[in-house]
Amino acid sequence: MIDDTTRGKISVWMGTSTQTLEEFNRYTQGMEDPDSGCPAHRDFGCGFIDSDFFIAYGTAGNKIVPVEELVVEVDTYSTDTDRLIVARCHELGVHEGNSLYFYDHCTFHEEQPGRLYNQLRFIGTFDNAKPNRSRR
Repeated sequence: MIDDTTRGKISVWMGTSTQTLEEFNRYTQGMEDPDSGCPAHRDFGCGFIDSDFFIAYGTAGNKIVPVEELVVEVDTYSTDTDRLIVARCHELGVHEGNSLYFYDHCTFHEEQPGRLYNQLRFIGTFDNAKPNRSRR
């Protein structure tokens, strides 16, 4: 279930999609319309996904790359967070992929651990607070 009120958190899904780009995008089509019947609404347990904070990414040509390369596309504020995402991927047996979702300012509570979301695995929710800028 999606909780999109959690500032400073980011939820990440990664994996390998065997779908065409059109098929992959169909999963989130209508995500900002509560009456769209968007498949992601059902899977994420919500009626709205904010496109200002939810990002879908696929590598050029669906090229499969190590998660260490794929994580660079997740909009984190810290390389420490990137390392935590990669470590969690490895714990889950996800070592490479070509696609990902991330939802900033969001915590996802997985009701059925290990299931796939449009062929992607939920990796986890991670701290992603903006760093404080010190004033001089």
